[in-house]
Amino acid sequence: MKNNELNLIPIFVAIYEEQSLSKAATRLEISQPAVSKALSRLRDIYQDPLFNRSTAGVEPTGFSVDIYPAMAAALQNYKSTLISSRDFAAEKSNRVLSIACLSSISYHLMPAVFARIHKIAPNISLDIHPLFAEDYESDLRLGKYDLVLDLEPQGRTTLKTEVVLRGTFKACCRGDHPRIKPGELTKEQFNQEEHVAISRWHNRRHILTDLGVTELENRKVIYSAPGLLEAIPVIAISDCISLVPSIMAQECERLYGFQVHDVPFEISAQNVCSIWHPSRNHDAAHLWLRAQIRSCAKDLEFI
Repeated sequence: MKNNELNLIPIFVAIYEEQSLSKAATRLEISQPAVSKALSRLRDIYQDPLFNRSTAGVEPTGFSVDIYPAMAAALQNYKSTLISSRDFAAEKSNRVLSIACLSSISYHLMPAVFARIHKIAPNISLDIHPLFAEDYESDLRLGKYDLVLDLEPQGRTTLKTEVVLRGTFKACCRGDHPRIKPGELTKEQFNQEEHVAISRWHNRRHILTDLGVTELENRKVIYSAPGLLEAIPVIAISDCISLVPSIMAQECERLYGFQVHDVPFEISAQNVCSIWHPSRNHDAAHLWLRAQIRSCAKDLEFI
């Protein structure tokens, strides 16, 4: 698509979402013949019908379904540059802000973020997603997410990051564990017991595997959970132990009667970061969102 054909993108998106040429014309405030002419040009460019007639209007072809996410993201990114060039009035905004985060972030931090945002800007909605994919850059660049909250990225990245939380882990097991008594977890016991580990959705690697700690690499993991909330019931009904973020360990002790132990070997504190695409650096709404997360996170020890 040439530069002078970029104005076809909003027409494609409108037809796709309205599934009607006349409704797309009304939405765009242009004539239906102009929409038809633009669709004809799009068909020439992509060598595909794009939309077929249906009883209710038009329906997208398989090719249209494939390209719609990228077209919609391109249009949204363009709109965001217009929004960012003006002052952002949170109290009047009705935007939907999309955030992907670790399950423990979703459990512990996001309720506070929601409460703060809803009080300040009651018409703003939050759309929270689990971290399904490892390719943040693609998801953030295409506008699938506004922001990601995850452990600090390792290695080189073009994405922007800001540390919002930092803390340590505790070892947890059920209160009536047959071999581990309160205050008595040793390194030998840690190595001998079976473990529940938390894994990432996209590659099933355990979250703490890459820290270079021998005890973590040699754990006998017999249950890999996709998130902390999924791990808790397994810990509660088994003799397994698990590493849990410190502030969540307090919740586990209070709600489930877990034993909570210091980890019997050195494990470095971990950073949790806000992560975003550099194109959003100066987006007024995005700056505001990051500030709300920063404010809610400042009193927390960890995720």
